Amino acid sequence: MSVIVSGSIAFDRIMDFPGKFSDHILPNKIHNLNVSFGLDKLSIEFGGTAGNIAYTLSLFGEKPSIVGSVGHDFAPYKKHLIKHHINLRDIRVIPKETCATAHIITDQGDNQIAGFHFGAISYPAVSAQIVTKQTKLGIIAAGNLADMMKLSEQYRHNHVPFIVDPGQQLTWLTGAQLTYLLNGAHTLVVNDYELAVVQKKLMSVETRHGVSLQNKSSLQNLTQLVVTKGEKGADWFVGGKRYVLPVAKPTRVLDPTGAGDAYRSGIILGILRQWSPEQAGRVAALCATYAIEQYGTQNHTFTKTQFKKRYYKNFKHNIII
Repeated sequence: MSVIVSGSIAFDRIMDFPGKFSDHILPNKIHNLNVSFGLDKLSIEFGGTAGNIAYTLSLFGEKPSIVGSVGHDFAPYKKHLIKHHINLRDIRVIPKETCATAHIITDQGDNQIAGFHFGAISYPAVSAQIVTKQTKLGIIAAGNLADMMKLSEQYRHNHVPFIVDPGQQLTWLTGAQLTYLLNGAHTLVVNDYELAVVQKKLMSVETRHGVSLQNKSSLQNLTQLVVTKGEKGADWFVGGKRYVLPVAKPTRVLDPTGAGDAYRSGIILGILRQWSPEQAGRVAALCATYAIEQYGTQNHTFTKTQFKKRYYKNFKHNIII
């Protein structure tokens, strides 16, 4: 087993608003918000952090194993994942629940309003030892909180490098939980806003215990910190050095949903292939670009040959995948 991907497995209901939210939300009335949007399109897609990350990895020939809980409506999604050679051994089915569902509205400025029904994710999937010494790498993406904690302990116990990508669960993680989650982690992935939240939560814990942030921070113990900044690219912090990485040019922008998860697939490949930050960051950026060019989170596709040609076209360097 090479890669374990834990997180959510969900159906995405993606809707388009033919305007901008900012034109209909009055800042001085935000305390008494009551708005309704007429929507152009409804598309029901396979999604969730674990499913999205595993899908893009499969396009590179990887066969990741997904960890997560699903509901009684999982059958079509299961068929899709099996088709892409994704290992479902560690998926738990909760018969009385539905799969998690994300309701996502995107405006013409690529701003999003989303609501998430947890469904089966409310139930932990990890009840036994999943991580073994044969596991090469793991990513803990936003999913069931108990699973996130258990898996971080299992990775540490087996000395397996792992990536922490708290995402939407960052709101609910306490400072102590976040500290536990990051203990021994290889990489933390956040956007620039989430980084500020992480720093605030860690500071509250470390200050309480009298630990100086400058001398012994959970972030400083990481091998790698990746901070994504949307269309402005990303900053990768490795070995005390900051790498400013660009985006890849899209042919069109249809839907930003899932681009971040595709980006994570590039980070995983970089660790597996032992690429430099400059190369891994560019691969991640191109993965994200493929995602935003299609509607839905798992509808982009490419062969390795196509990916290498487009990588060269964007960045003027050859790559061996």
